[in-house]
Amino acid sequence: MIRVLLFSLLFVKIANAETVGPCIGSLGPTEAFFLYRPGEFEIDLELSVLNQEGKVVSTAEATALKADDFVAKFHIEGLLSATEYRYQISNQASSDIVAGGNDLIFKTTDSSRGECVSAALISCVSAKDTAPVWEEIGKLKPDLLYLGGDTPYIDTTNLAEVRKKHRALLNELPLARVIRSTSTVGMWDDHDFGLNNGNGKNFEEGKMATRKGFVEYRAHRQYGNGVAGVYHKTDLGVIEFFHLDPRWFSQLAPSPVDPQQTSCFGKEQWQWLLKSLKESKALFKVLSIGGIWQDKKNSETDDMFTYWYERDALLDFVKHERISGVVLHGGDIHVSRYLVHPRRVGYDLHDFIMSPGHNRIIPSLNVYHPSLEWSLVEGQQFLFLEADPTPDDPTLTATYRQPGGKVNKKIILKLSELTPPKKDETLRAQWSFDKDFSNSSVLGERLDGSPQNGAEIFDGALQLERARGQFVNVPRSFLDDNSAGHSVSCWIHPNKLPAFGSKDRQFILETTAEGKPSSKAAYHLSLELSPATEAKNIAIRLHTQTLSPGGPQKAPVAKAQGAFQSSHLRSEIEGKWSHLVVCFDSKHLKVFLNGQIIATHVLEHPGPAAEHGGLIIGGHRAGTGRNFEGKIDELTIWQRVLDAVEVRKLYQQGL
Repeated sequence: MIRVLLFSLLFVKIANAETVGPCIGSLGPTEAFFLYRPGEFEIDLELSVLNQEGKVVSTAEATALKADDFVAKFHIEGLLSATEYRYQISNQASSDIVAGGNDLIFKTTDSSRGECVSAALISCVSAKDTAPVWEEIGKLKPDLLYLGGDTPYIDTTNLAEVRKKHRALLNELPLARVIRSTSTVGMWDDHDFGLNNGNGKNFEEGKMATRKGFVEYRAHRQYGNGVAGVYHKTDLGVIEFFHLDPRWFSQLAPSPVDPQQTSCFGKEQWQWLLKSLKESKALFKVLSIGGIWQDKKNSETDDMFTYWYERDALLDFVKHERISGVVLHGGDIHVSRYLVHPRRVGYDLHDFIMSPGHNRIIPSLNVYHPSLEWSLVEGQQFLFLEADPTPDDPTLTATYRQPGGKVNKKIILKLSELTPPKKDETLRAQWSFDKDFSNSSVLGERLDGSPQNGAEIFDGALQLERARGQFVNVPRSFLDDNSAGHSVSCWIHPNKLPAFGSKDRQFILETTAEGKPSSKAAYHLSLELSPATEAKNIAIRLHTQTLSPGGPQKAPVAKAQGAFQSSHLRSEIEGKWSHLVVCFDSKHLKVFLNGQIIATHVLEHPGPAAEHGGLIIGGHRAGTGRNFEGKIDELTIWQRVLDAVEVRKLYQQGL
C-alpha cells in the first residue's frame, strides 16, 4: 500500500513537472515503441523491458532533445510474440529509475493471429468532458486505444502551442493512466491537422508545424512516407487497422485514379494502401479516417464524398481483389452513426462513425443516408471493437458505448458475412409481382414494396389505376453510393396512353430522395411515357441526375439532365406488353425496346449517380399526380451495365 501511494505521489509530481508518459505506441509480435518526456531538460535515457521474472530481456536508448520538445522515443526489438512484459525508464548516467511502477506493462501481439483482441476508438475530445470516457476505457482494458482525430483540438500554426496542446491531452490524468499500459496510436482530423475543414492546399503553410507536434507525441512505427503525411497501420493479429491520412496530400496533385480530379490520399499513400490491404493476413481490416466516408451535407469539403472517385476506386479494389473482412470507420461529425452499404464490396460493407468524446453535439449532421441503420446524437461516446478468431466462424463485435458501462448499440458480424460470395450478386432488386410486392434479390426484405391507394397484384402482374393514384413505394436504395453503372429492366402494359396534345405524363418509375414520396429532386432513375410531337406516336422519356465536380476545393454537385426522349408508334405500345431496358454507364443512357436498342443519349454532365433513396413504381417521385395506367411486371435492377446480347435474351425469355 505504501509503495502504491508513493507511486501515485510520484505520478502527480511528474505530471505537474510537464512530463508526458511514458506512453506505449505501436506494438508488434517482437517489437514495441514508446515515448517519454522527462520534463524540460535534455537527458540520455534507457528503456528496459523485463519478463515476468524481473529479468531484463531488451533495452533501447534515446535522448530527450530540446529540438523534439524533450520527447524521447524508444524502439524495443527481440521480444516474444503474445507475451506480457514490464518496462521502466532510467537515467543513463546515474541508472536511477525516472519512470517505473507496477502499471508499466504491455503485451506483444500474437503472430499466430489466434488470440482475441479489442480496441477502443474515439474522436473529438476535451479536457472538460472526456475524463469519464477515459476512465471507462481504462476499465475495459483494450489492446489498443485509437485517438481518431480532433484529439486534441489544435487550430494553430504556432509550434509551441501545438506541443502544449498535445502535452495537455496526454497529461489528462485518466488518459495518462491508460497510455502507460495500453498501446495508443492516432490519426489527425481537421482540428489537430491545424485548420477547420483543412486540406493540403489551404493549410499548406502550416502543416509542417502540426505534423512535427503530432510525430513528437505519437509513438508510431510509421509516419506517412517519412517526411510527409502521417498514415500508418496497426496489426493486432486478428484485426488490422489502416489509419488513412486524407488531409496532408489532398488538393495538391491529380488523383491516381482520375487525372482530371484532384487527389485526396496522394499517389504514395494510395499505392501503400492497396499493397498493404492486399497483403494483409488479418481476418478483419478496418479502413479508418478522421472524417466520414459519405457526404456531411454541409458547406465543408473534408469528407470522402468530395473525393468519391478515390473512395469508390478503393472499394472497387476490395471487391475485385475479393478481400474479406473489411469495415469502415470515421468520426468528426459530433454524431454517432451506423450504416450498412448493401453488397458494396461483394458483401455488405459496415460503416461505423464514432463521435464525439466530449459533449458538444451537432444534430444537423445527423442527416439522411440510404444506408443509415442507426444513429445517436449524444456526447461522451466511444466505439469498442472486439475480434474473436476462436469460433468456427470468427466474429467482430462493435459496441457503441458511454461511461457507466452503457452500451447503446451492439453489432456482431461473422467473418462469413464479410466474405465475397462465390456467385455473381450484381442483381440488386427484383419484383416479379407473381404473388406479392416482395423483392427476391439478395437484398431481400430491405426492398419489399408497399402498395399505395389500393394497388394490387392481378394475374401475376402489378395492376395500377391512374384515377386512384396507385403506386408501390420501395423504402430503401438498391445501388452503390454514386453508382457508376447499372441497368433497369421491366415489362409494361399501358391500358391507356397520355393523349396527344395533353400535358399528361405517366411515370413507370422514379427514385425518391429519402425513401418515401417527396417532390424533392433525387430522380437519378426516371422513366415515363409522354405525348410526342406527332399524334400517332408516344415518347419514352428519361431524366437523370449525375454527380459532377464542384471545382477546386468545392464539394461535388448533382447535375440534372433531360428530358431525353425517343418517339414510337402508339399502336405498338398501347394495350400490349412491351419490354423496356435502360442502361446507365456514367456517360450514356441507353434505351432498349423489345430487345432492340432504340436510343443512346449522351450525358451533358458525365458522372456517377447522384444520391437517391428509394423508388416509386408506377408514379413519379411525389407518388401521386402522374401515375401509370396499366400493368408493370418483372421489374429488375442490376449493379452493372447489361450488353445487347443480355437484353435480347431477357426479351426472348419474357416472351
